[in-house]
Amino acid sequence: MIKDKLKELSKYIEKIDEIKPIELLEFNMKKIEKDLQKLPREQLDLGDKFSKDILNQMNEYKKKELFNSVIICELYNALISLLRKSMIEAQAELLGIDRKMYKEEMRLLFKGKKT
Repeated sequence: MIKDKLKELSKYIEKIDEIKPIELLEFNMKKIEKDLQKLPREQLDLGDKFSKDILNQMNEYKKKELFNSVIICELYNALISLLRKSMIEAQAELLGIDRKMYKEEMRLLFKGKKT
């Protein structure tokens, strides 16, 4: 049974990997915006702190003369990676797959594939 669920999860991963990252982001931002409306104030406050930390970090790298295009590219890549991981984790949860179980299986299944 778990093998079937893992196979379904791997098909889901292949499906999201076929979508252009910018389209994946655009599609999911609508869902994220709805999710944000339901979050408790503490989460939003923590998000504000996180935003300030990111801005401070970017300013530090600007002082080191890192080009904006490099900063933007790295932020975009990190965002897409986090989004993809979140989508996979959510799908695994929907399928009833324990996170520890699919992590090892997926690592073996997609070994060598860039995530």
